[in-house]
Amino acid sequence: MKNHYQTLQIPEKATSAEIKKAYFKLVREYPPDRYPDQFIKIREAYEVLSNEQTRQEYDAINSLPEVVRYYYQGGLQAMEEKDPEEAIHCLEEVLKMYPDYSVINSLLGDAYLENENSGKAIRIFEKLVTREPGNAGYVRRLAHSYSRRGWHHKAIERYREALELDEDNLSLWMGLFGSYYETGDINSATETLYEGLAVSNKKGWDNLPLYFQIIIIDLVTEDYEELERHLQELKDNALNDENNKTNTAWFLALISNKLASAGLHNKAIDAAEAASTLLPDDPEIASITAKVSEQSTISLKMDELIDDPSIDNNLARLLDFELNRCEETSCLDCQLEEFNLEMEIIMEIDSIRSDVARLKKNYPELYKIKAEFFDHVANRKKEQYLFDTYLKKHKYFKKTFPEAYAFDEEEFDEEAGGFPDESFLEPYTRSQPKVGRNEPCPCGSGKKYKKCCGK
Repeated sequence: MKNHYQTLQIPEKATSAEIKKAYFKLVREYPPDRYPDQFIKIREAYEVLSNEQTRQEYDAINSLPEVVRYYYQGGLQAMEEKDPEEAIHCLEEVLKMYPDYSVINSLLGDAYLENENSGKAIRIFEKLVTREPGNAGYVRRLAHSYSRRGWHHKAIERYREALELDEDNLSLWMGLFGSYYETGDINSATETLYEGLAVSNKKGWDNLPLYFQIIIIDLVTEDYEELERHLQELKDNALNDENNKTNTAWFLALISNKLASAGLHNKAIDAAEAASTLLPDDPEIASITAKVSEQSTISLKMDELIDDPSIDNNLARLLDFELNRCEETSCLDCQLEEFNLEMEIIMEIDSIRSDVARLKKNYPELYKIKAEFFDHVANRKKEQYLFDTYLKKHKYFKKTFPEAYAFDEEEFDEEAGGFPDESFLEPYTRSQPKVGRNEPCPCGSGKKYKKCCGK
């Protein structure tokens, strides 16, 4: 287990300037969005060692009695292993002997937060802030505790107070932004990010995490002009700063996922390609960007198919469902929906074969999503096989969802070799109508469903 000096990669006699320099260097190497756990350790080490009083307390731990050090190390180990209850037990034992040890109290407050007990954490950090009002790390912890409690306005006040003590602490800017965002004050949240950018540019520390949040705000507010500008700034900064190229590539890869989720597929592809250009030999970047590019290409083709009058809409409906079905492979509702959509195609099998052929020719990326089913529909020799298979499926769903169908099996003419017409089946009726991705959102926002409630 590394101590704080080892975490910051500095000697125990490091000066305040060396501590801050090490912090800036490591924040650049381990940005919070990519390395959250490592970033937290770096931040905690910096906050303890950058304050003279907490540094003295921390250094004095090694001179405490062995039993005290045993429980302290046990608390640290439990926190690292994500066991806050054990951490609380160990740290409370230490405080029985040294109740005024601020560093231990602070660690106990962190353990209470991890154990979802923000009330006790708040009481600890309020006492620490009262005792040491100039300690930015304690003020940050109190602000974070207020935020976890849902007291975002109180958190904002404390984050502002902490920034007056240490404006170079990236966590403070991110925390203040988050608290404004939680209150719904998007303007103040955005202003906070720009304010942080100005400080970072002045002081020369890494601001990629702030850019990342700015781009998220651009997406939320649908300010695509600003989004385009900020993406370009990211790319330009990476080209002008060789040391920043790796992290920028990773940010672009992460952002490409966000863009794809927002339905901005062309921009997602651009961001993914930019990430690959910056780090062409990184296999993880290549994997992420390839996946985003593939998904975005499929989504763009899906939009094109939905608007294509030359191909039966039932094929588009089936594919749209497949692309948006839930992730539970055993979901019976999805299985029933899939069966109903496939049945609509089978009941029009003679007239729909030519559409299936056009689908295969014009939209091969979409065709392969349901290639086995479409191959069977296109193959006349498989017609009886499909009828037999879907009769068995229908019996299964009728038994599983008796309320879903008003169909009497005696109406099914097995000797005729198939389903006589569409009237034999009344498909399962949803409590709400299915909404296509390109249709107006039923919430009344005026946006397409895919860019509103269907995200």
